[in-house]
Amino acid sequence: MSSHAPEHTTAHTPEIARSRTTQSNISESHATQSHVSESHATQSHTIQPHIAHSPANPYADFLSAQIFSKEQLEILNEVNETRLDFAPLQSTKTMIIAPKIAVVGSGEIAQEFLHALSESTQTRGLEDCEIFAVLPESFVGLNGSLGRFHILYTQDSKTLSLEVAQVVFFTRFASVQHSKGVHWVNEYHSPKELLESLHSFIGAYSYTSPIVFSPSLCEFWHRRPKSQKSSEGVGDSGYCHKCSDVCQSFGVFREDKKGEIMLSSPDCIACGDCVSVCPTGALQRESESLESLTYQAQMYKGSIPILHAQAHAPEVIAALRSSPNPLALPFVLGQPHILNATSLLSIVQESGAMAIVYAKPSEFVQEGVDSLNALCEAIFGTKCVLLAHDEAGLRACLQEARVLDCVHYTYTPRADEGAKEIFSQRAYAWVRGGAFGRVSMQHSGNVLIDSQKCTLCLSCVDACNTKALINEGSSFSLLFKQSLCTGCGYCADTCAEQVIRIESNVLDAQSESFAYEQKAYDEPFKCVECGKVFATTKSIKKIKDILLPTMAGDIIKQRGLECCGDCKIKLIFGPKDHT
Repeated sequence: MSSHAPEHTTAHTPEIARSRTTQSNISESHATQSHVSESHATQSHTIQPHIAHSPANPYADFLSAQIFSKEQLEILNEVNETRLDFAPLQSTKTMIIAPKIAVVGSGEIAQEFLHALSESTQTRGLEDCEIFAVLPESFVGLNGSLGRFHILYTQDSKTLSLEVAQVVFFTRFASVQHSKGVHWVNEYHSPKELLESLHSFIGAYSYTSPIVFSPSLCEFWHRRPKSQKSSEGVGDSGYCHKCSDVCQSFGVFREDKKGEIMLSSPDCIACGDCVSVCPTGALQRESESLESLTYQAQMYKGSIPILHAQAHAPEVIAALRSSPNPLALPFVLGQPHILNATSLLSIVQESGAMAIVYAKPSEFVQEGVDSLNALCEAIFGTKCVLLAHDEAGLRACLQEARVLDCVHYTYTPRADEGAKEIFSQRAYAWVRGGAFGRVSMQHSGNVLIDSQKCTLCLSCVDACNTKALINEGSSFSLLFKQSLCTGCGYCADTCAEQVIRIESNVLDAQSESFAYEQKAYDEPFKCVECGKVFATTKSIKKIKDILLPTMAGDIIKQRGLECCGDCKIKLIFGPKDHT
């Protein structure tokens, strides 16, 4: 066997892992190599843990903590019942993971781990376990997902494929992303922890489908690729693919050729980032949609919600005891990283109070918090969301948080309503007839149109899936509502005249931003034969300017340019009685 080929060992012959692994040691210059050893006890996983939906009451610790009044305990029970109303009846699925593991690495420590892996499989009675050793220099790439990975490797100048269920990497490869079943040794505290993780997947593996997807709201779904090239000279694959860009695994990925966003539930680690960055609400956590969060938040009227994961309940209880705030109540989320400006606005308005977000740092949640605070400060002179990263920060937030009667507003969204429509309705309740200047706002934008050059072809209207751009009935008016715009830029690139410019991540906090305003208008053009309106004056003029020079002397064709489709056919193919 070539030293570049993946070597194979079985659980009942552990010595083969040591004797037949012929890789040479990786040189000291190979700085990306990572060893499994006890010295890595200070390292931790970089992937967010899967915070699974639990049928148990997430408020159980709070109900027995003896720090809330009878009325507050009733609220928490009602919130939990409301949460259960939106919980899926059955979202758990099962797949069988074969005991086939590949180890990509070389050197003494990699061989020691191969030996330990063989011994562990023998101890657990996995006689049919297959273990493969692959040299880093022969590794080409990795495709697939948990249970069905395909390792591409070279052997005798040929590229071959090896199918395995899980892969262990001692060497970092930029082309390999985080995914369930892909194990980077430097992310584990010890060899024992890595072995336990490998064995936890083998056999019947159960998983949930925490994220749901609505293609009709997606700004990537079936849209054409961008024609422009990026600053690196590479063509972009679409207008919005934030979800696949931030996904730490293969839970959300895109098919560029199909123009589709795909979900892989077994690979989803439920980190929540894809929900937070989605500008339209196309991706939502199944049991914590905007509708679900709204109904839960309505129970908190007059209370200060503390948004946090169930795992952080002991820390929240400790903070409430050391820094009591009689109005503060826990608001348990499956994953706080789903929060964005729209969901935070919903919770703040329904509670009529400052909201506290107790979560580990997330740039996307931070962006949502900053955006909503910017809007609230511009209108009311105070922020409405407090973000705490640790217990000390939580105690400080409890001292600062208070009820804000001025922010209260109730609005119940439809189940199929997009995030931008909900945001528009809610933000307008704050702005009303005022004018509070421009604020930096997550998932928002403004469209600037040169009305003199716009021909009212309305291709931008067809491109907009949030209804920020519309055509006013049968008239030729292009209308725009800023509060519905995500700033994706699809309308600008669709415009044949190139007269549209986008301002991203901004919102003008004024009443005009929440109503349709006319951006361009043209006189309707009537068919010279039947009198029916079929186009705009500017569009017909443009067509005539282009085509008339090619029709010299052909009166019928020239007249056809001013006819509707039906009359044009009659004119060209009917009796030639025109002069």
